[in-house]
Amino acid sequence: MQNRNSLWTFLSGLRPTKTVAMGLAAAALFTIAACERTTGVTQLPMPPDRDVVSFNAPAPTNGPPFQPNADCKLGRGDYRLGPGDKIRVVVLQDTEFSGDYEVNATGAISARMIGPVQVAGMTLNEVEEMLREKYRSGGYLVSPRLSVELVTTRPFFIIGEVQRSGAFAYVNCLRVIQAVAIAGGFTRRASKSHITIKRYYSKSAEEEYVTEDTLVEPGDLIRIPERYF
Repeated sequence: MQNRNSLWTFLSGLRPTKTVAMGLAAAALFTIAACERTTGVTQLPMPPDRDVVSFNAPAPTNGPPFQPNADCKLGRGDYRLGPGDKIRVVVLQDTEFSGDYEVNATGAISARMIGPVQVAGMTLNEVEEMLREKYRSGGYLVSPRLSVELVTTRPFFIIGEVQRSGAFAYVNCLRVIQAVAIAGGFTRRASKSHITIKRYYSKSAEEEYVTEDTLVEPGDLIRIPERYF
């Protein structure tokens, strides 16, 4: 209060115009009053230091590590043929024996000169050995030199809480989350923690629980259940 009286006495002695003096006095008194009262705002403490995320670190996963040379079944190795697969047989001695064949619903192909032969459940190496023996024993080729390649695979299937259920063309090293993306993505009711797969060559009818990073094989049936909360 003493500061206000002193400022008013000082301003009165300057003798400016009445309007200017009143304006200056009002501004000064407002400034003093603002300085004398608190703002009511609490000073927040400085946030703690956060560790800098290193983008060189591997991304976290909730499934098996990505190992295309060991995990992916497309091509040769342990992949077993089934209806819907298409293979290419290349015979070096005579191109007339070569051709593309699709495994039919009975699991057979109609090979040149030989006719229908069962290939379902066989690997590509086993099909090669079988064809060599049939061409040799049938007297068609003395020393058959041939190779068998996988051209296209049977589709995979996805049902449940996705935008488009059905059969889709298989792509190399397909994972569950990629299969869901191909089917248009999850619906709002989808349960992402209870996804199951019925394997094409499973010996039982049971479905296994999988994660979004689990590898899908041709012919597998993926089920996306509905959540209840």
